[in-house]
Amino acid sequence: MRLNIFLTILAAFALVVGCSETPQFVGAAVDNDQNVLTGGPITGTTIEDLPAAVKVALKERVPQAEIVSITKSRREKTVVYDISFANSDTRELYVRDDGKIVPEPMRAQK
Repeated sequence: MRLNIFLTILAAFALVVGCSETPQFVGAAVDNDQNVLTGGPITGTTIEDLPAAVKVALKERVPQAEIVSITKSRREKTVVYDISFANSDTRELYVRDDGKIVPEPMRAQK
């Protein structure tokens, strides 16, 4: 009888100790994310695929914006990224691969 009580108390203690640890989140939520460039597609062109100059331009121009989509195209012999944002005054930016902001969408080459 004492053995059953001891095992029950031991099992309850192990359960309490095992469940008391605070969960550690692998990803960061938007409200506590320190990488200002957040969101973006998980397939196709992603934030990680952007050249460093484009990332710098985005951090300077729209540091708190959340990226919705990224489309990569070739226009006038240069690569241009069409980047759409959510919850931002800037809804869309066209950025060349060298980090220069294109004021208007250029015509795509055929």
